[in-house]
Amino acid sequence: MSSPSSNANANANAGVADVGILAQNQSDSDDASSVSEGPKFTRRWDVYKNILQYGTEYCGNCCYADIADGSTTSPALPSTVGLRISGVGNVPLPISDDHGNEIKKRAPSEEEDNNGVYEIEASKIKIQNPQWDNSFKQLLTTVAYKLGVNPSKLTAELDGLTYMEKGGYIERSNDDDDDGNDNGVLGAIIIQLPSKFTGGALTIYNCEEDEEEDEDEDDEEEEKSFKFTLGAGEEAAYSCHFACHFLDCEYEMAKLWSGSRVLLRYSLHYKHDRADEIPTAGLIQYLTSPIESSLNGLPPDDRMVLIPLEREYDGLSLVNAGIKALSREHRQKAEALKAAGAEWEFLIVNAKLVHSCSDYGDDSSVTSIMEVFDERGNRVTSEMSWLKRTIDFGSIEHDEGMLLAFDDDYECVSNWGVCKARSGYYNHRQTYRSTFLVSYDPAFEMELKCLGGTEEVAEVCKKIVETRDHGLLDRLLSVVGSKRKSKFDVKS
Repeated sequence: MSSPSSNANANANAGVADVGILAQNQSDSDDASSVSEGPKFTRRWDVYKNILQYGTEYCGNCCYADIADGSTTSPALPSTVGLRISGVGNVPLPISDDHGNEIKKRAPSEEEDNNGVYEIEASKIKIQNPQWDNSFKQLLTTVAYKLGVNPSKLTAELDGLTYMEKGGYIERSNDDDDDGNDNGVLGAIIIQLPSKFTGGALTIYNCEEDEEEDEDEDDEEEEKSFKFTLGAGEEAAYSCHFACHFLDCEYEMAKLWSGSRVLLRYSLHYKHDRADEIPTAGLIQYLTSPIESSLNGLPPDDRMVLIPLEREYDGLSLVNAGIKALSREHRQKAEALKAAGAEWEFLIVNAKLVHSCSDYGDDSSVTSIMEVFDERGNRVTSEMSWLKRTIDFGSIEHDEGMLLAFDDDYECVSNWGVCKARSGYYNHRQTYRSTFLVSYDPAFEMELKCLGGTEEVAEVCKKIVETRDHGLLDRLLSVVGSKRKSKFDVKS
């Protein structure tokens, strides 16, 4: 397992040229620091420093689940699977009671009490839909990004099929056999084929361990659990669902109240030279938690971060593919932000900057947000128009590039990328276009909107008068008292 310090060294050089979190250096106030057990505020610069220090190679989720019908950022799996089981024949889905009984006859019965769960080995299973393999390969790429690992190193192997009848359940367990990591097993993915059932929620547990904490200091591990319904009810009958997790996670499935479900079980394999190089849920959580903590510690009117990608993604490619249009490096940053800020909104913004300069030393910059997309590629420019008034892209010119920030050593770094167009000689104009990742906390959208000016403040004042909401009034007075916009300036 690679250590955080080795990741920091590996990413140090790459990070220097990547300054650009929407970062305003805000000192902790005396009031905040003096209150006993009060909140300890972080800065946007802290978010960036954590991304710079650890990188985003192993920043992700310990587990993830979603519907696989194309309605989300997860690719679609064919709902017509073409499932065939040796000795049973073709199995239409959702499965009928007759086919379920045939599976039960052929499942090995090592124990009398199987909790209503029956297993069929992989050699007896065949997926006949020719589109399945390609669709599953695309899904595997999504799984890699969600888990925070390299997609080119992740493969999957079918382990078998699970049939659960009414009343069936799986007790808490894990797949961490003695030879798991030695064989390159990173974790598991289950594909729930179209099934009609109620109940049966899947719960995945991640026991967090501080890798630098002495075992004697705290014998108890903090445990997190994640519950997924996998479309229980009508939704599951028409589409596939999936869930994935690392090898060191534990899981259980609650009892089915009605119906039955069919699952394909795959083991996830990771290319490696040594077993200790295979990522684990513990490592992923260890590397993601600093970003999560710095995001959660931001004060109310700073709960927005913005990362420049130093290149422009075509609007049409973003419409067609959304977050999947991003390069591997940029997709990893996006998924790291999404994993660390699970409740935060995520957007992709295309912006333009026009800088004019004359021989008399006069210069000016005009920036504009051209298009805003959600992670699925939907244009939400009009709905997010308040961003134009909230974000200040104030920049200065330096070495043929427009600057948005300084690094920790006050070294200027251009984050708009190369100049797209230049006109004029004595009075020249330079045009830059670039794509940015934006993440903000919707719970504090009011504070962020009010940074945009009097129009948003007036709307909030009207709401306060109508509702007599004194809590909202206190929040408004706090943000108005700051008298500033969100700026792209680390040292402001």
